[in-house]
Order: sequence, then C-alpha cells, then structure tokens
Amino acid sequence: MKIVIATLALPLILSCGIANDNLSDNLKNKMVKYDKLFAQIGEKRIGVLNSKIEAIKNPFIVTKTPIEDNNKTVQIIRPTYILNAIFDTRAKINAQWYRLNSEIDDFRLVSIRARSVVIKNEHSKKELFIRKNSENNIKFSSR
Repeated sequence: MKIVIATLALPLILSCGIANDNLSDNLKNKMVKYDKLFAQIGEKRIGVLNSKIEAIKNPFIVTKTPIEDNNKTVQIIRPTYILNAIFDTRAKINAQWYRLNSEIDDFRLVSIRARSVVIKNEHSKKELFIRKNSENNIKFSSR
C-alpha cells in the first residue's frame, strides 16, 4: 500500500515541481517585460520645442482685446450687433448702413432678408432681427 501511494505521489510531486518551474519562468518573463516598460516610461522624452508652441495660432475666438479692471479679473468685451433697419439691398447695423458683402468688424454681411440679415465669419454665423422694444432677437449658430 505504501508503495502504491509513493508511486502515485511521486509523479504528482514531480509534475508540481515542473509546473512551478514553468510558472516561475512565465512570471520571470512577465517581470522582465514590465521592467522594460517601466524603464521606457522613466526615460526623458523630448517633446515639442517651446518656440514651436509659441508660434501656434490661438484656436479660441477673441473678438476684442481683454481688459483688466481694478479687481485684476479679465473681461472679454464681445461686440453687440443691433439691426436698426432694412432698406432694399442695404441694412443699418449699429447705426451705420452696410451693403450686401460689406465687412462689419470680422464679419461679412452675407444675406439681407425682409425682416433679418445674416452676418458670418470663419467661426460663426449670426442672424440679426430688427428689435422690437428692448428684446434681444439674435440667433447664434456655429459650423
């Protein structure tokens, strides 16, 4: 009986030892792989030069120069466009007459309709309506 148990236990013990060696080899391979990855992460990377970063155009739309008040907070002043009148192929915006395709600041007058006009630039499109009382009837849309 002891011989039978020993005969069955011996292959089991040997297979566990071989499996343990295979497991430890697999673990060692993984450790080596992760050590290489950590070494690459730790290396100093060369990025973009500061001069190239400074040469990039600002992607944000700024319509006027920001001003600082006494509290040191920055305020951005956005121009207001008020459609005062429409007559034939002309529109009176901010008390000044413009024709179709005229430039208004960084916008262009692209359409004159019966009750509204459309101005647009490369970033946005605005439809201006004639104001009634003190309502603000401007609709904004972007591309």
